[in-house]
Order: sequence, then C-alpha cells, then structure tokens
Amino acid sequence: MDIFTLDVGTGTQDFLLFRNNENIRNCPKAILPSPTRIVAEKVRKASESGKNILLTGYTMGGGPCSRAIKEAARKVRVYAFEKPALTINDSLDEVRKDGVEVVRMRPDDTSLVEIRMGDVDLNLYSSFLSMFGIEIPEHVIIAVQDHGFSPDESNRKFRFRVFEKILRKRPYLDSFLYSRKNIPEFYNRMRAVAESIGDFERQHGVSLDLHVIDTVFPAVAGAIMDVKEFPAFVANFGNGHTIFAVVDRDGRIYSMMEHHTSILRKMNLEELVEKFTRGELTNEDVFQQGGHGAFIDEVVDVRDFVATGPNSSMSSFRTANPVGDVMVVGNAGMVKLLMGDEFFKLAGV
Repeated sequence: MDIFTLDVGTGTQDFLLFRNNENIRNCPKAILPSPTRIVAEKVRKASESGKNILLTGYTMGGGPCSRAIKEAARKVRVYAFEKPALTINDSLDEVRKDGVEVVRMRPDDTSLVEIRMGDVDLNLYSSFLSMFGIEIPEHVIIAVQDHGFSPDESNRKFRFRVFEKILRKRPYLDSFLYSRKNIPEFYNRMRAVAESIGDFERQHGVSLDLHVIDTVFPAVAGAIMDVKEFPAFVANFGNGHTIFAVVDRDGRIYSMMEHHTSILRKMNLEELVEKFTRGELTNEDVFQQGGHGAFIDEVVDVRDFVATGPNSSMSSFRTANPVGDVMVVGNAGMVKLLMGDEFFKLAGV
C-alpha cells in the first residue's frame, strides 16, 4: 500500500510518501519549516505592521507560535476562536491573561489579519504532489507531539503519566499508534489533526484511512532498523525534545526518558545515559531537571547504542540512518508500525 506520512516537529515538518514496491530511498520526501514556525512568522509580520490579528483554524503545536502570539498581544489586539486559542494554553483564562481576546464570532474590524492555525495542511501537499501526477493515497499517518489536555496540571507531568500508564499495560511501540476512532479524548492536538483531515475529505469527496501517533515513538521505531544487536539504547535528539529508550527487536520498551534538547546541551550527556541504562534515573529526577519524566520497567544488558534526529551529533553514538536520510527516520518508523515486518520486504532496507 502507498502511505502518506508527516512528522510534525518544532523545527520542521518532514514528509515522506511511501510507495508500494519502491525502494524507500526513491520515494518522494521533503523537509519543510514546521507549522508553528510558519504561524509565528505570520504573527510577527502582522504585529510589526501594526495590524490586529484574528486566529482561526485548529489547536496546534505551540512553542514558537505561542511565544509570537503573546508578544504580539502586547503590541496589537489579538483575537482567537476557542480551538486555536487552546494552542497557547489549555486554560482559556490563562490565554486571556496573556492578552488574547477569545471570541465566538469574527470581530467587527475591517483591518484584521486572519491567520489560520493547524498542524496539517493537506491541501498544500495535495497541490504539491499533483504537479508530479501523484494523489494523496488512502492511507495517512500523522505524527505530532501531544502533551494532552491538562488545564489543572503541568502538561509535562500529565504527558508522561499517560505514557507510563500505557507502557505498564502493554509496553510496545505500536501501542501508541491510534486509528481515527481510537484517539483518546485528552489528546486534543491529535483530535484537531483528525478534524482537519475530515475537512479535507469533505472538501475533496475522499475517504482516508487515518492514523495518528506521538512523535516520540516513530523516531524510535525507525532507528531500531539500524540496530545491530538487541536490546539496544536508542536516542532521538529532536529540535525540541530528546528521547532515550531501551528497546528490543519486536518494539518492546524496557525503559524510556523524555527531556528537552536545549537543557541536555548543558548537561553531562554521557553520565545521564549511564544513569538511565542502569535504571537509576527516576521520573522525579528528570522532571526537576526541566524534562518530562522517566519510566524504568526492566533493566537489561544493552548491546548497542544508536542516535538519530536533527541533533544526533550531540552524542558520540553511531547515527541510525536506515533509509538514507536521518530526517525521515520517524516517517519510516510510522510505516513500519502500521505495516509490521511486511515493510522490510517492500522498502528495500
């Protein structure tokens, strides 16, 4: 089957169209600026020109765009419908404290600049691919980093508590791959992706088989294709977050840690890895350092160490690059999680 994959990160959105019976290295792909950075730039340009802003669309990843919106609200009037407003904070009261006016109807302001928010613009990719005679295939997988809806609790704690609950029930990478109908209620960002895909379907009269997943797990699934011996330590050094995981060939997760890449740059990375693989790094340790958390299910003898992601050079580990481009390792991981071992027969890896 052909599969459209999109890995939405803080710095980039990485696209790969896996085509059946074609070497994956020859498949269409692109590394583009992330949606949050695109929105942030639009917000900055509007506020610098003194124009008021109306935020429309969907809930999406924050970071750069949230910071830009808060800065803009100190210079011009910023209005937002509820769904895009939740990008800034899970509490609309906190959004209002940041100077953003949450509205139900378009304000009577003819000078407004409307900025549409969302993690996925499938119309953009559809138009792009159509220039090469390619249509969006039936199967679509989107990866976003979803902290979960937690207006009354630190989203760092909430996010990792959800991970731990799932890992204790079934500690495998594919436990985090959701079909459209099975997206948990608290994953408002994933559900916003599904909503935007639904709008695309109605607009174009098509029906897509949609799956969503948090960005953590495709990166690990892709990287283990380059592991020589298991169990293995896999690190994904993303632009925003870094993941450590000890995994087995079948996707079994023995332990996992999530931190912020900017913080790890200031730490003794080798010492942290040693502590993690010995099972001595606690959830509270990571949270107090400014990260998300750690989960240790079982300490095993690690036989290989690999790293992937745009900042994999932060470590001395061998770079996992099974598909010829470290930026689409996560995309390949998505396909593998959906297809299972059949992927290896078709992808040429």
